[in-house]
Amino acid sequence: MSTVYIVGHKNPDTDSICSAIAYADYKKQVSKGCYIPTRLGEPNNETKFVLDYFKISLPPFIENVYTQLSDITYDRPVNITKNTPISEVWCIMMKHNTKTVNVIDNGESFVGIVSLGDIARANLEIPDNFSEFVVPMKNIIKTLGGKALNLSTSCFSGNLAVAAMRVEDVEKRLSKDTLLIVGNREDIQLAALKRKVNTLVATGDCHISDRVLDLAKKNKVNLIKVPHDTFNTVKLINQSIPVHYVMKSRGLITFETHELIDDVKEAMLKYKYRYFPVLEKRKPVGMLTRRHILDHAGKKVILVDHNEKTQSVEGLEQARILEIIDHHRIGNIETTLPIIFMNKPVGCTSTIIYSLYKERVIAPSKPIAGIMCAAILSDTLIFRSPTCTAEDIDAAKELSAIAEIELDEFSKAMFEAGTSLKGKTQQDIFYMDFKEFSVGGHKIGVSQVNIYNTDLTPLKGKLLSFMENLRTQGGYDVLLLMLTDIINEGSEFIYVGNHRDLLSRAFDMEITGESFYLPYVVSRKKQVIPKLITAISSL
Repeated sequence: MSTVYIVGHKNPDTDSICSAIAYADYKKQVSKGCYIPTRLGEPNNETKFVLDYFKISLPPFIENVYTQLSDITYDRPVNITKNTPISEVWCIMMKHNTKTVNVIDNGESFVGIVSLGDIARANLEIPDNFSEFVVPMKNIIKTLGGKALNLSTSCFSGNLAVAAMRVEDVEKRLSKDTLLIVGNREDIQLAALKRKVNTLVATGDCHISDRVLDLAKKNKVNLIKVPHDTFNTVKLINQSIPVHYVMKSRGLITFETHELIDDVKEAMLKYKYRYFPVLEKRKPVGMLTRRHILDHAGKKVILVDHNEKTQSVEGLEQARILEIIDHHRIGNIETTLPIIFMNKPVGCTSTIIYSLYKERVIAPSKPIAGIMCAAILSDTLIFRSPTCTAEDIDAAKELSAIAEIELDEFSKAMFEAGTSLKGKTQQDIFYMDFKEFSVGGHKIGVSQVNIYNTDLTPLKGKLLSFMENLRTQGGYDVLLLMLTDIINEGSEFIYVGNHRDLLSRAFDMEITGESFYLPYVVSRKKQVIPKLITAISSL
């Protein structure tokens, strides 16, 4: 099931976050897929109040939508434990039609890789002397297709010997560290058992007498009976060695699922390997090849409450935009494919989303209806904003009925919570609801803070200092802070920048100080930004 991230704008307000939640809820009801509402910043006090009131969890924060390995399709890994015998590894490779497998420890953590070439090389290079290896007895039994008649130790490490000579000559080669391969020769079997060899492998599925079996048990000798003749037993036993002795474990290039695709591409160009293990918390979850990188697709996103790249999530150029649901002016986002773009001149994105519920004859739950209603009240300033339409008012009333809230009482509580600036720094205040845009070669930033019985006079000097530093560092031509009095329906503007004449032209008034007041101006989108654009365009 594909994952789709629903993304509001940076410095999110109540509509941005609530619309993401509500649209994710809507999409889950009308289409297949995994829809995840997200946010691009910390919620303001108003939004926290709304989500707490309706008992809805805060959406997860995302930093970017750059393509990660976790977003693309790669081959499922074939993982083997480090003690797996070489013979079994070969069979696993043939079964899965792969030339490389991952080696893991008992905790399933990645420890190395082994290729078909490593297996072939091992069959040629492994010596007859097993003293360099510790081979589990179960590996020997499995590789030789044998049956254990007596097991006294779990592993073998020592010399290999073959009984193809007189008993006297064989005895000279026997010790406690010997694995003897012998056919149907009871005299040699007994001689080996008396010398207390480590392991006796009887070939050709030969008969094992009670005398031999009893002596093996008495002297604690591993006794194994195998179906192969002596020649093939000698040939096969090398393949019982654990694969970790022939795997590669140093200088390997692996990737984690969280790594960005651009970084992965760069590494793959530098190292000409065929396969690259993909890990998640040290456990192998995939095998990556260049083919997967060429075929990759980015994250899928739906944008709500914005359609300008500067206001959106980092890495948007690598993502696949599926839809845009917005009520602002059309900005500068480009898409490679046709998309659903719904843009309506209403006061709130949640109004548009509610209309979609109604079109499908779907009733939102009480909590979802509540947060959509709160978003409309917030964006329209309780229906006082000039952006407010009859559709917004009707939607808010219908949603309040579903959510079982009283509009006036809820609005007062929400705005009291939202306009509290207690404990906030100048940066916190300025970025509560900040938008930037570019037009005519000018970079403009406008922040809006709703105030309710709040005196910001003691903070104005510090706010101006913060804004001037930001203007210099961010390369802005003009920065404005719009202090909107919801009840008295007007806004005081604090500004920095060397374009006082531009502001005077935009708002048709003489501006002399570092601030000015505009009565009945409460909407940044409809009463401020369009006038700034017109003034810049006339230069």
